[in-house]
Amino acid sequence: MEVGDFIRFIFKIPFTKNQMKRDIQALRLEISDLKSLIIPFSNEEIELLSLNQSNKSRKKGFQKLSKGIFKTIYYEPLIAYAIKQYSNGDKLILITSTEDEFAYVVKSDITHVYMNNVEAGVLTKKGEFYNGRNKLLATIDGADHLATHAVWIQGKNIGFIANPKFANQTLPRAFSLLKNMTEDELSIFLCLTLINLVEEAQ
Repeated sequence: MEVGDFIRFIFKIPFTKNQMKRDIQALRLEISDLKSLIIPFSNEEIELLSLNQSNKSRKKGFQKLSKGIFKTIYYEPLIAYAIKQYSNGDKLILITSTEDEFAYVVKSDITHVYMNNVEAGVLTKKGEFYNGRNKLLATIDGADHLATHAVWIQGKNIGFIANPKFANQTLPRAFSLLKNMTEDELSIFLCLTLINLVEEAQ
């Protein structure tokens, strides 16, 4: 552990933006071996994403680190992720496909969402996703006791995401989509749902 990390652990100091950038880079290195395994991501592949995981690992210590891969229903590796948990309860989550990278800075009351190094918005505890101009883009019913979570984008029900905690009681597919999405809608959908999938699977 670096001296800065140790000091933050002792005094439970929130990590800064510069620290976040360094830690994202460190997580990229952590999952570079997993990213080399995943298949090309496309709009068609999203409906094949399953709740099945592989290559899971966990490091314990002052700052816990977990990583793994989500596979398609055909057992092909599609999404890689890593989670770093800080001593103050904050988390940094990195999720990547071959096309896009999503980074989440998870705090007690709000989650900052970044897509391909650009801040996409913030996600509230109520499952509301706002852009930088405080416009509500989408919502997700993320209650843990539900087997599936409804996703709404600009007032339209796009579909559902399965809760991995009910993997034995649901279809293996992660997503059940009700309509075709535009490119913008797909970006919003992934920003909102991938963190839900990864966190509930832990």
